[in-house]
Amino acid sequence: MKALAPYLANISALTTKSPIDDKKTYIHPKLKNLGSISLVLIREAVAPVVFRNAEQEITDIEWLDDLYVRAVPNKFKYIERNRGLQILRALGIGGRLPQNKTVLYKGQNPSAAFDLNTLVFGDSANYDNRVLPVRAAVNYSDALSLLPKDKCVDETFHNRAMEDGTLFDAESKKNSDNLFTRHFIKPGTLMVQVLSTRGQVLPEIGLKHLLLSVGMAGSYGGQTSVTGINIRTHVVGLYGGKFEQAITSPYELLRGLQGRDGNDVLAAKASLHELLQAAHELVIQGDEVAAWQTDLIAAFNQSGSALEQEYRQAQPHVAELFDQWFQ
Repeated sequence: MKALAPYLANISALTTKSPIDDKKTYIHPKLKNLGSISLVLIREAVAPVVFRNAEQEITDIEWLDDLYVRAVPNKFKYIERNRGLQILRALGIGGRLPQNKTVLYKGQNPSAAFDLNTLVFGDSANYDNRVLPVRAAVNYSDALSLLPKDKCVDETFHNRAMEDGTLFDAESKKNSDNLFTRHFIKPGTLMVQVLSTRGQVLPEIGLKHLLLSVGMAGSYGGQTSVTGINIRTHVVGLYGGKFEQAITSPYELLRGLQGRDGNDVLAAKASLHELLQAAHELVIQGDEVAAWQTDLIAAFNQSGSALEQEYRQAQPHVAELFDQWFQ
């Protein structure tokens, strides 16, 4: 963990002061310094999952002369941000308002709504006649399938039956033609996704909160795809450097994987790590990160743990950031 320090923010120094003139000053988030870390993940479908927008088809994108499944960032971020809220609520140190329903009333401090989850995942709040925006410290990329869409997606045929279980409509005396097709991503599909910071904006406790939120989520997608855990997340590694590298784009990673096995998790992790480690100053392999994540989850489940104390010690610093920034 000490190796990551040059790429992370100091929880005790989240704000800084700049002059307006020779007498007045204002407080804002600490200016960014060089430093970026990227958490590279493989999302494995372990049950049917649906990622789509308005169309019935799974969202896709043309790349490398083929179509690939594309899950846009919020398909994963929304779920993990929600898990982050639940973690803070369990500890009694945040998550006071519903996700995407953040409203502050006159006289309230911004810290009444903004917390560590806000710092990690971003948020905005309506306050009086203003909108208070907080940019996420962690940016989610698209998740791209390692294999072309025609090898990852299947479909099922459905009908909306009457209450008696038949297609006969007693009112119109006709058979219902309310039939439709649903597309889903098949179990076994692997998708690569990268979660990155740009600048030293994420404190160590924020990185722990991110790993917990990712590690404790598992049900993604919409409609009837959510029948329980449908995604297993594998950590390829943590990669640090002064700048974010182009190779951390899933599109570039997919290019590098052409001709390699896109069905095997271990082979994909090894190939991705090989592509990423050459371009970064700091490399922490996925197994080490996953073990750390397991320890964090165990500590979270233990009342009064050192992790819980770390959360509580960070809370006033995070509150000070938002109250000073938006005062």
